[in-house]
Amino acid sequence: MINESTNRGDAIVMILQTANVSGGLTLAKIGEKANLITPSQQLKEYLSSLEKNGLIAFQKGEQVYRTTYKVMHFLQTYNHIIELIANVEEEYASRCRTV
Repeated sequence: MINESTNRGDAIVMILQTANVSGGLTLAKIGEKANLITPSQQLKEYLSSLEKNGLIAFQKGEQVYRTTYKVMHFLQTYNHIIELIANVEEEYASRCRTV
């Protein structure tokens, strides 16, 4: 299961960010580096879903997962949205302090 403070969307983003390295990573390394408290079966299910959606590719010969070109666009968009949300929250908090 996923760490209680981590929702599924956050877990997926952590997996993609972690796997987005040159040479790819094994299943164990992804779980370790992403700091997910996730049984390997659930992590495999996430990776399988990401693979079906063209975001991860499994290299059988090397036994590693690699991100695809789609991940860079996805992560850039995700980070931009997070930045926009943070700006809106900051502006809202600033307005509340002046009232």
